[in-house]
Amino acid sequence: MTVAPSGLLRGHDVFRSVHVGALALCAIMLPWSTAILSMAQMLLVANWLAEGVVRKDLVQRFRRAFTWAPSLLFISFFALHVIGLLWTEDMKWGVDLVRILLPVLSFGAVLAASPRLERREYDTVLLLGAWSVVTSTIACLVLNTADAMDYRSLSVFISHIRLSMLLCLAVVILLLDRSSALWFRLLGYGAVMWAMVFINKLGSLQGFFVLGVIGMFFTWRWADRLSKKWSYVLRAALIVLPIIAAFAVVQEVRSQYRLPDPEMGRHVELSASGEPYTYDLTNPQMENGTHVWTYVAWREMDRTWPLRSNRPLQGKDDKGHEVWSTLIRYLASKGLKKDSIGVMSLTDADVRAIEQGIPSVVQEQRSEWRERVDEVLFELAQYRAYGRAEGHSVAMRLEYLKAGWAIAKENWSIGVGTGDTQRAFLEEYERSGSSLSLEWRHRAHNEYLTLWITFGVVGLLWSLVAWCWPAWRTGAWHNAHFVAWAIIFAISCLTDDTIETQAGATFFGLYYALFVFAAPRRITGAGSAPVHGAG
Repeated sequence: MTVAPSGLLRGHDVFRSVHVGALALCAIMLPWSTAILSMAQMLLVANWLAEGVVRKDLVQRFRRAFTWAPSLLFISFFALHVIGLLWTEDMKWGVDLVRILLPVLSFGAVLAASPRLERREYDTVLLLGAWSVVTSTIACLVLNTADAMDYRSLSVFISHIRLSMLLCLAVVILLLDRSSALWFRLLGYGAVMWAMVFINKLGSLQGFFVLGVIGMFFTWRWADRLSKKWSYVLRAALIVLPIIAAFAVVQEVRSQYRLPDPEMGRHVELSASGEPYTYDLTNPQMENGTHVWTYVAWREMDRTWPLRSNRPLQGKDDKGHEVWSTLIRYLASKGLKKDSIGVMSLTDADVRAIEQGIPSVVQEQRSEWRERVDEVLFELAQYRAYGRAEGHSVAMRLEYLKAGWAIAKENWSIGVGTGDTQRAFLEEYERSGSSLSLEWRHRAHNEYLTLWITFGVVGLLWSLVAWCWPAWRTGAWHNAHFVAWAIIFAISCLTDDTIETQAGATFFGLYYALFVFAAPRRITGAGSAPVHGAG
């Protein structure tokens, strides 16, 4: 690619220029504005229809879009949601979901029935999209006015989950760029490093996991270039290392659930002023390796804290949490008992940190990624000990999966219909007596389970075939961009209802159709729809 690729200007073919420009605008606006994104999609479709009228081949265009097996099967995923309205009670919800999934229809039909992009056009669309995502993160930092520790607020324009997905794809696109000038590629490598930094700021464990899986996949494929011996060694390492990592994660989760020594409650231990310490031996919460709710002398803290701060112990810190809770966690993080000696041992800087709502002496020394890991471990420990899920994203997802699995078993054949998923979940929460309050009673947060609940096991299998077979038939699995995108999308569907938001549905429809139906044939190595003049 050059700085101003001539592939955008194919002579006097205005329709072609608008086609490529609309695709580029969709990729650019995806991390920014759903309103402009929708207008770009309408421009793409309108241009396709207008060209058909002018060239007098509109009927042939529709025939190509809806009779070519790969595009027809892909579009059938949209049609499945329309058919699912037949056994839906909540038509408003169902019709809204069908509207959200229109990108599957528009991108699938238009790109499948249009000539494939030339290499320069294809690279231009991808690179503009990647650079737009990276640029949006800078705007997010400038515009974000929320708490700096709230990683969700860092994504100003779209969900932080969607932004993380786009950043992962941008990393791959920029690393695989071979057509740009050297200085532009070097600039892209700098953008990759910044994208990694921002994924860390988002605390996106999924983002790093996705990049790790993509890296392992391409390393496995690259091993073919090595000698037989070193190829075996490298691939063996790619199998063993994840197993070791998984074992380490399990051990870490177990260590976080370690309860305090039960011997603490079997004898009376007094503080310096003679107050008996209290212990909650059922609470596994720890800060910096020390159990939080042990060696607590409430009256001593209540008397001593006013000597260190004007902020009432029963008041709120700067983050809206109770000061006493933040104080106890901070003392535990320093390995101090929660008594008068512990409070007086705090430095003035420690006191200011507690007033600001910082619960651990090591919090600002750790990355956002590590903070997110500790947050997840805390959630899992609390969920295991007390069944507490409210307000904790990972723990609540376990509750969603539990409810979703119960619904899926009850409706395994044809599901509940396109619009009744939320209704089915609300009924299941009531039936099971869920501890979640109404505001947290959401759906599965797992696209595979959601499809099973909505359309039954047959609908789920049909959806998976509609996703996989067209890519196989057109040779898209040989396209490194598509493989990376497929990994990102497949993993995102494990933890979110990816296609049930406009940004998620567009991420799916746009990039699937772009990689499968519009990528140059020398990239995919396979044929396309029988379009006259297809490249």
